[in-house]
Amino acid sequence: MINTMSTHLAPETIDLLLNAAHPDPFSVLGPHKDGRKRTVTALDPGAQTLAAVVDGKHHPLDRIAGALFCGPVPGTKPYTLHGTAADGSTWDYDDAYRFGPVLSDTDEYLLGEGTHQTLWRALGAHILTHQGTDGTHFAVWAPAARRVSVVGDFH
Repeated sequence: MINTMSTHLAPETIDLLLNAAHPDPFSVLGPHKDGRKRTVTALDPGAQTLAAVVDGKHHPLDRIAGALFCGPVPGTKPYTLHGTAADGSTWDYDDAYRFGPVLSDTDEYLLGEGTHQTLWRALGAHILTHQGTDGTHFAVWAPAARRVSVVGDFH
């Protein structure tokens, strides 16, 4: 059942997200302006409840459908997500969808054109600090792919 009181998302968009078939998940997931408010939409298959945490304060997100959550999060400061499973276990993590792009418009243009001269800098896995957060950026060029997944034990 879809909680339409908590979201502006169309049922078709929700269905695409829940089935990992949305062509542009960054356009929906993560933080977005909703009038003068910031709304965070997140997908966490293991969560019974999910909250955005800003400066140590939890802002519960409403379950929209399945593993999809959405709700207002005040301010503009970075947030993390706090999930709770049905058994009471919890986890905290950075929402990958709250970060801006790592590849530049020029990188994307040259990749599309087939003339990028330093592919090893743009594609693959690279440990970096982006927008003040340490992590690993991973990029592939697969224009005909419908989905790409990175699977691993990431802690």
